[in-house]
Amino acid sequence: MRLPDLALTGWTEICAHKMRSFLSFFAIAIGIATFFYTLSILSQKYKDINRIAETAGTGRIDTETRHPLTMKQYYEIKKRLPENSSLSFVTQPEELYTWRTLNYKGNEITGASMIGVLPDWKNSNFPYRLEGRFLNWQDIENRHKVMLITVFPREKEQNIRRRVLTIHNKKENIYLHDFTNRHHLLNQTVTMNNQQYTVIGLLHVPPEQTDPRLPIEKDWHMTIFMPYTTWYDAFSQENDNRKTYIRALTGNESTTDDAATAIYSYLRSQFGINEKPEIKFFHEEMQNRMRSARKSLNSMLFMGIIAMIAGGIGIMNVTMAVISSRTKEIGIRRALGASRKDILFQFLIEAMLLGLCGSIAGMILGYMALLHMAETTSQMTFSWWVIAGSIIIGLFTSFLFALYPAWQAANLNPADALKKE
Repeated sequence: MRLPDLALTGWTEICAHKMRSFLSFFAIAIGIATFFYTLSILSQKYKDINRIAETAGTGRIDTETRHPLTMKQYYEIKKRLPENSSLSFVTQPEELYTWRTLNYKGNEITGASMIGVLPDWKNSNFPYRLEGRFLNWQDIENRHKVMLITVFPREKEQNIRRRVLTIHNKKENIYLHDFTNRHHLLNQTVTMNNQQYTVIGLLHVPPEQTDPRLPIEKDWHMTIFMPYTTWYDAFSQENDNRKTYIRALTGNESTTDDAATAIYSYLRSQFGINEKPEIKFFHEEMQNRMRSARKSLNSMLFMGIIAMIAGGIGIMNVTMAVISSRTKEIGIRRALGASRKDILFQFLIEAMLLGLCGSIAGMILGYMALLHMAETTSQMTFSWWVIAGSIIIGLFTSFLFALYPAWQAANLNPADALKKE
């Protein structure tokens, strides 16, 4: 028989015994639902991790020191790094939530921390939509009094407000996150510490669901960025109460060890043997997150495997019962010239149709589980390989567990089969 005829015969048999067929593929559906849900979450986690790695930059290493670093030291470190590497310093108070107060047209605005950065800071972990311009090396060399301000999307405004009020606990103040949503500060002049600064850029923070950064690196409060050298002038009284964060991008993971050695040895040479900077390799963090994602979903995959085995055993039992009830039919078909291969394929196709129905039902159940159980809609990913994998798993399970009874049916003696009532 041709494949379409075998499929039609199998489907007719399935429709003729609806309850038996439903019970057969139900366990397959439960297993596929577990696989579909788990693989969809895992697929999204992989995509998120890849987006994080892409945004963070290739060959990224991070470290910090409690000592202030000058621009002379910046250029000395950069000379030691692999060719075409990017190097950035960031300086800020040791206590991150040190709010600064700005004055703009008679308004006293608070609720943001001040950070000094270099132009190369933009090369890594920069998901913002920039309105205006970013800092350049002229700003650094000439210690220009300029700044950039982060602007939060509307849906995050309430969370920021609660966080700021909890930390600052002064409800009568005007807070920057509110003010920037009502007033456009680009190219405006603000006053801080009796010094005037020009707002040269606004950094629009992406919505949290689409922010391609690690949770710890996302914006949880308002931040004002100014030139690294200008920060020294503005907060010289805090020189002994701050850290300098160092980030290097080599552009190649194979050169990160050389860059780490260069930075480590330089800091030790500058600040003595007690200086022991901890070098963090970003690609190791990503690998750890990949392992963690797989580990957290292994238990669910195990439950899916158990359900698939149970479904496969159910299909095997049903196939054996069908063969027993249709033994005479098998004998007649063999007597009329059907080959063993035709008999084998007949029951395998019927079992695989059950597996296909179970796969479709399972994916629907898995989709419903995603709708109700995923933490955010960003976890809902339907990659082609998840759908294809779910169908293949269902078909393979049905094929595997139906193979033995189908093989037995194909090897029945036609004469003995015809005697069976």
